[in-house]
Amino acid sequence: DADNEEDRLLNASIRDLIPFAVVGSEESIDVDGKPVRGRRHGWGVINIFDETHCDFVHLRNFMLRTHLSDLIEVTAQRHYEQFRTSQLRQIKELRAQQAAAAAAGSGMSVGAPSAPLPHQPAAQ
Repeated sequence: DADNEEDRLLNASIRDLIPFAVVGSEESIDVDGKPVRGRRHGWGVINIFDETHCDFVHLRNFMLRTHLSDLIEVTAQRHYEQFRTSQLRQIKELRAQQAAAAAAGSGMSVGAPSAPLPHQPAAQ
């Protein structure tokens, strides 16, 4: 129960930050002789790892440290399954077109596809 209470408190503190104010950068900038990842503006530098500048650290911790298993699960169940369903639907439609063409007497063979299936390399 202590873990559940900790999770509830963590989730509540994260919900208080929504909407996140996130700044991203791939640039390293020297600030007071120390390299920081951030963005330089006319009024100063935004350090993406400084929690007073942006919520990048909170969002990173939320997504990758406390909710990584949820992210993996949603990716697998929702996004991969949608992709898989789409690919199977395309294959089914292609096979139906080939069968219809063969039935119409166009000379196409039902067993040998005239075009490669989605994500299937062409025969060499």
